[in-house]
Amino acid sequence: MTEELMKKIDRINEEFEKREFFIKEDILELFEQREDLREKLDAIKFKKIEFFTVEDENCVGFTLEDVQVNFFIEFGEDEEGEWYEATAEIISF
Repeated sequence: MTEELMKKIDRINEEFEKREFFIKEDILELFEQREDLREKLDAIKFKKIEFFTVEDENCVGFTLEDVQVNFFIEFGEDEEGEWYEATAEIISF
């Protein structure tokens, strides 16, 4: 990934962290796996990205033009400590 793309991913992560969602690894994994999303992120100006939170669903996300990306977060705890699992949902308009 290009340096410019990594900067946008870092800024997305910062927006999520402002909302108390710390899922940078999951964001990176999504963009590593999805070339179409990398291309959309590369082509859009950051200020045009819309961010949102759906608190009652533990969901945070953003919109890139005609695609909405939701991360649903499940929290838990086991004998090894606290954990979370993020599931990405991608909706095309």
